Amino acid sequence: GTVAKGSARTERGGMEPREIVRISLVGSLVILVVWHLSSHSTFTLGTDPAPTAFEALTMLRSSRPVRIRLQGSAPVRAQAYSRWRCVGDLETIGAAPHRTCVFERVCYHPNQSDFTFHARPNSDNVSLPTIYDHRKGSQYGFRWRKRQGARTNDDFIPLSKEVPYKHQMTWSASTVAAPVPANAAWLTGLSALSAPFAPTNLGHVAWDEGFPLLVGMAQLGVYTPALRILRTTPCSHLGKRATSSSVCRKFAAAFLAPLMGQASDEPHTLDAVARGAPVSGATGRRDGTRPVCFEKLLVGGTFDSFNLEALNSGKEPLIALYRAQVLAAHGIAPDVPPTRHTILLVAKKGRRIIANFKRVQAAVRSAFSSMATIVSTDFSGMTMREQLRLVSSTTVAVSPCGGISMILPFMPEGSHAVLVNYMLGEGEEARHGECDHADGPCSWTMEAELWRHVRHVTKVYYQVWGPDDFAKGRPGRDESVRIDPARLIPLIRASLHEMEPF
Repeated sequence: GTVAKGSARTERGGMEPREIVRISLVGSLVILVVWHLSSHSTFTLGTDPAPTAFEALTMLRSSRPVRIRLQGSAPVRAQAYSRWRCVGDLETIGAAPHRTCVFERVCYHPNQSDFTFHARPNSDNVSLPTIYDHRKGSQYGFRWRKRQGARTNDDFIPLSKEVPYKHQMTWSASTVAAPVPANAAWLTGLSALSAPFAPTNLGHVAWDEGFPLLVGMAQLGVYTPALRILRTTPCSHLGKRATSSSVCRKFAAAFLAPLMGQASDEPHTLDAVARGAPVSGATGRRDGTRPVCFEKLLVGGTFDSFNLEALNSGKEPLIALYRAQVLAAHGIAPDVPPTRHTILLVAKKGRRIIANFKRVQAAVRSAFSSMATIVSTDFSGMTMREQLRLVSSTTVAVSPCGGISMILPFMPEGSHAVLVNYMLGEGEEARHGECDHADGPCSWTMEAELWRHVRHVTKVYYQVWGPDDFAKGRPGRDESVRIDPARLIPLIRASLHEMEPF
């Protein structure tokens, strides 16, 4: 691959956004240095040997597959038929959670809002099943409908996580025993379908939409620094609230566009691209009447970072890679550590706030202003680049739990995050494995399922133990916490000492 060139510098030795938009990280456990790492990067491995290009590529890109023509088999037209492969459960009919697949040469028909998978004629005799169901046996095809004799109405792949309070988006393709249409337009390279789950929540856009797309590429060996993301619905469909649409576009540009090799635009929708929206890698006329076929289409993923820790186990290097890509796309060098301490106090508003924030702020300034810059903010009024620049230069952050804290995984290597815990209130349901009230007080970390696997940030927990720790004198998942500076200050001081060279 090519190596990005250029020497323009920005804050803390960073390069201009276009020059480092394709930067990646080296993981200590797996290798994630890819061919587009900037020659101006200052990242070092100490005494560890540097990875080879072969090792770096193998982690993210599959090698060429076996393709051997059988004797007597008639050659077929190039790109004539579809292929597919998946990771995840292939033994359950329906959109099994966390099933992730890449399809080659499937086509979208905008007038029918439907996809077709193009199988070889008479392929039932030679094709493998798609599903090996434990009770119903081998299944062929990617869609089940009662009107066609199936026992259930099911699709093949989930596009979002399943929750009781929201409709789950799923995907399937109709199988046709015919070649890809000759008049089809084409999208070359890798495209990915993405269904926004909570498009105005930073944590869900970053970690339940953007990050799963990166994970899916790595799992299937189709990683590209220029993924074409196609959303199922645009931000403009959020209704009449202009602020909601604006926040949606802001978060999409910040956390999805970097996977596309940019950091400025909301991704197009599938339907808009099929009807002519400008995208790179498109050939043929896209006017809404012709099918649009995909060289490769990534569908599905692991969309539940905050509820199932098992989904994050082993993905620590990919979290680091996602952090690097997002920061690089915003013109921030992800591998240059700060040279002066910045303590960030997150002044969240609404629920789950630090109730005595002004007292905490005064205590932190009194204790540490001589050795660190103290910044207090709720992030409102800041661009995403400004927010990420602040977070990436922060050495110690103190934050309430909830979505506002989900920008903190973009902190620098070796930094510390003091995460304020919560307690369940009387009668509240345990959703994340919280301890039983009957066994005594239980301090818990929100988003722990993800935080436990953010390897580059040291987690420091401000624990809560009873009514005195809460503003209203009663525990609860969404209750505001009253922080005791006498307990907080030693945690910050110990964090600062931990970052000393020795």
